[in-house]
Amino acid sequence: MKVPMAPIGVVNWHIGRCGSSVLGSLLAQHPEITYSNEIFSPYMPRRRGDRTLPPLEEVVERARDGLQTRFHLFEVKHLPEQNLGLYPGLSRSDWVSRFASLGCQHHLVMRRRNGLRRMVSHVRASSSGVYVSSASASPPSQAVTIPLENIVHGFRQRSLLEWLEVYEEGHVRMQEALSDAEVPSLELVYEEDLEDSPLQAYQRVCQFLELEPGAPELRYRKINRGKLSDLIANFEAIESCLATTRFAWMLDA
Repeated sequence: MKVPMAPIGVVNWHIGRCGSSVLGSLLAQHPEITYSNEIFSPYMPRRRGDRTLPPLEEVVERARDGLQTRFHLFEVKHLPEQNLGLYPGLSRSDWVSRFASLGCQHHLVMRRRNGLRRMVSHVRASSSGVYVSSASASPPSQAVTIPLENIVHGFRQRSLLEWLEVYEEGHVRMQEALSDAEVPSLELVYEEDLEDSPLQAYQRVCQFLELEPGAPELRYRKINRGKLSDLIANFEAIESCLATTRFAWMLDA
């Protein structure tokens, strides 16, 4: 079958450390999907160096140039402190609109309910440089120290409590932008769709895109397994910080 001029864009919106790489590695094995990962992250200041930031549309066009598959899947970190901060004059709705003009017809939105576990994953990955773990790898043996203040995500520093608020608010705003645009979207919740069986998320996406699922190989697995009290070196300080907040449930989940 002859493929149209450009593949249909599928945008995966998330804030990181939510299973997106695991899902992407599964979907990349489908013959009708090309997976380009986080196409805007190489242009974040820390990685861009002296390179000029291209227009948003050009980043997408470069990523899909020459592709011959039906779908092109790529990821965007949707907090203003993350990829959205590259073009500060554009709102989430503006991004969705510009992607629509480029043929991006489908949207995934990934979330992780337990923001504290997401923070553990963020701090460990930032300090170790290890962002994915092979399915056969052993879990890390050393606990991580979670700062209470001055945690860096992209363009900003915030406290632990502030970031937990931002995580949830950002997801709500992203969902609203997609709803307002009336575009097809699928929400994937880490704890329900990926944590126990990433293949469940893979199958849901295939159904959403009206694709016949294959039998992909699970190449990555969760890095931070076990109780938070074992994963966090300063657990007592974190427990004291969250105990009287609405995030207290995260300590035991």
